Amino acid sequence: MLASVFVAVLLVGLIATYEPVLSARATPAEIVEAILWGVLIAALLSLALERAGRRLWHEFANRFPEKLHLVVMKPCVLDGDTIIDAVSGVRYRFANIDAPETGEGAKCANEAQRGELARLAVVALVNRAKAVTVRRTWRWDQYGRRIAFVYADGADLGEALVAKGFARPWRGKRERWCGPHGGLAQIGKTRAIPISCKACGAWSKF
Repeated sequence: MLASVFVAVLLVGLIATYEPVLSARATPAEIVEAILWGVLIAALLSLALERAGRRLWHEFANRFPEKLHLVVMKPCVLDGDTIIDAVSGVRYRFANIDAPETGEGAKCANEAQRGELARLAVVALVNRAKAVTVRRTWRWDQYGRRIAFVYADGADLGEALVAKGFARPWRGKRERWCGPHGGLAQIGKTRAIPISCKACGAWSKF
């Protein structure tokens, strides 16, 4: 699909960027220049279209999930935004949040620590619930996880984690956690769990 878009945009770019390409008077140098400009424009437009298309697909899938609440028979928490049904083997990635990574997936000790806190928060919420259910979207991620809204006794777990400062809302793409304007700084501002970092600057001083 992306290759087809790239080829189509490339042709448009060649036509739009340099008219002499269509002319018998075009020199080899002019043709090469036009091709280079066309490739550059095609690459930039294809990248922009791919990102826009992915975000629109995420928005559409999240806006129209399945109405049925599917019971997770034996929920086990893998990390702050992923659970697995130990009976069916299906892994569910929370549709509406992004939690810090844990272990080797984390970029720094602060992220790993916050990721573990997020995981423990999900464990506590799941263990207290009488029933854990999911409303599945039409998406799977690159790791084979089904994207779904996850509920504990009817309450949206994703929204609860964001409110408590363990995760941030999912915006349709992965964003960095580190830095004074990164995800850790954002969730630190909830005042649920203050955080600071000497490497990236103090994010919250309360």
